Amino acid sequence: MRQIRHTLCLLCSLPLLWCMVACSSEDCPINNTVMGKMTFYDPYGEAVAFAGTLSVTAVRQQGDSVVINQKYGPSDVLFPLSYTHETDTLIFTYSNGGATATDSIYVSHTNTPTLVSVDCGTAIFHTITSVSSTRHVIDSLILKSSEVNYDERENIQIIYRTTD
Repeated sequence: MRQIRHTLCLLCSLPLLWCMVACSSEDCPINNTVMGKMTFYDPYGEAVAFAGTLSVTAVRQQGDSVVINQKYGPSDVLFPLSYTHETDTLIFTYSNGGATATDSIYVSHTNTPTLVSVDCGTAIFHTITSVSSTRHVIDSLILKSSEVNYDERENIQIIYRTTD
């Protein structure tokens, strides 16, 4: 009788054990969009928020794409990079008290297809090779981290001109 009870418990626990082993929990990123990050600074190296509204447009051959539309007081911008081209142009349009100014930022990069996992699929990661801009409102750009992946770390610092 004891052996029958032991065998019955084993048979009942096998399906439960099988389900636990068969299920896998892959840690796929919730937000699986690869984005770069630009942060705004004054000439003294202090992080700042733009006083006014900012619109950012990514210029593409197949049509422009609005990244930000009239966001008030931003301190940073998340931006996409092209999977198929190695240079991206981002148009920054600043509005403050009726005055409007525009700068273009040029981001050159390489594209690297990366297998995240069998469950999560592939992603295109980027390595920024150079950045430049027009100098209407922007004083300079500093490349802080060239790797663009899921981390959303600061890639580019935008140093703005003083208004004095």
